[in-house]
Amino acid sequence: MFDLQIMQGTPMAEATKHTITVDLDMFDKTPEEKTAHANEIAREFGVGEDALAAVEDFKKELTKHNAWDLPFMGYVNEDGYGYAYVPDAAITTIPYWDAHAAFLALPKDAQTAFAIRMLFTHRPVDRYGADMFLHYQRGISTNFIGTGANKY
Repeated sequence: MFDLQIMQGTPMAEATKHTITVDLDMFDKTPEEKTAHANEIAREFGVGEDALAAVEDFKKELTKHNAWDLPFMGYVNEDGYGYAYVPDAAITTIPYWDAHAAFLALPKDAQTAFAIRMLFTHRPVDRYGADMFLHYQRGISTNFIGTGANKY
């Protein structure tokens, strides 16, 4: 059963010790290269092909609802106060769609795979929201390296 595990085959104790290193040079790579790298990392956590397919489906939903700029992983930068969990900040109105609720409805391994993928985007809102999600929801640390990398 999934309840006591981060991902299939990865006990919580192992995952809490894991750190994902994100080299800022990856942002200059093609989308295909970034996706391949993120999927490789996700597979190290035991994420399977079904979960990676669910990530692609969720991406289509974000595009369909024009919700890419919303904090769909739940973490919002509170205007200089740092990131906070705000579960109702990712709602579109025409048509109504709760992107965060849709994200939470994904299987847990798909959520994790999606967050890992977002670590390699060029948009800081996605990157740092993913960092917060992985830290607080999965016990996974992120180490950003390279020129301009934030250390906190």
